[in-house]
Amino acid sequence: MVKRIEPSPKDLFHLEKLRKFRDNSNSSQPKNYKNRVVLKPWGYEYLIFENEFVATWFLHINGGHSTSMHCHPQKKTSLILLSGKALCNTFEKRNYLNAMDAIILEKTVFHSTKALSPGGIDVIEIETPPDKTDLVRLNDKYGRQKEGYEGLTEMCSNNLSEFNYFYFDTPKSGETFFHHSESYHITLESYNSSNVLPFKIKNEALYSLFEGQLSDKEGNVILEIGDTIRGEGMSHNRDILGNEYTVLLKVRE
Repeated sequence: MVKRIEPSPKDLFHLEKLRKFRDNSNSSQPKNYKNRVVLKPWGYEYLIFENEFVATWFLHINGGHSTSMHCHPQKKTSLILLSGKALCNTFEKRNYLNAMDAIILEKTVFHSTKALSPGGIDVIEIETPPDKTDLVRLNDKYGRQKEGYEGLTEMCSNNLSEFNYFYFDTPKSGETFFHHSESYHITLESYNSSNVLPFKIKNEALYSLFEGQLSDKEGNVILEIGDTIRGEGMSHNRDILGNEYTVLLKVRE
């Protein structure tokens, strides 16, 4: 399942009420989030890729815990559930997710993600455009509802292997990076061609675009930057065209 959630009148109402209470003054941010793990009351997260278009984060949410009910006024968010079972709440619906499901949250949509699996869940979060301080919290079981994004005091840069830390640099044309676990496989691929892209679509895989654009021969857009699609949604296109430089994330079991 891949689902897109548009903002509702309730999202816009609450955002307008909360804007004046937003406070990032106590949040000292690093110039670069690479090689840092952000410690959260619900688990942890770290940056795995960033360019001028997207910032991509790996999240681990401990069993029974959940993120705050929050929104991003200026950025779109794609969430890919890598392992376990999760509940992503919005004002409009309770969205139950299994591994390899994804949800696309347009800017201003309030949402909260809870780990239903006792062992916790792993999540990929793709933010478009990059801006970690673009955050408004409505409520939070850990008391952070009036706070901005975590600052340097909640980040660590030692013993990163304890968090299974990995990071993808921007790939050169034709270069591919991999990260594997027992439950999932993550691939970052790049192509330098405005012609038909030379990759084979896996129906069960999820694809997210980090740079460029995917279209069919008639010029119809198949995938935009920051969006996520299941392979079967592209497989009816025999030929998929890219831009001069295309960066694509693929996730599969």
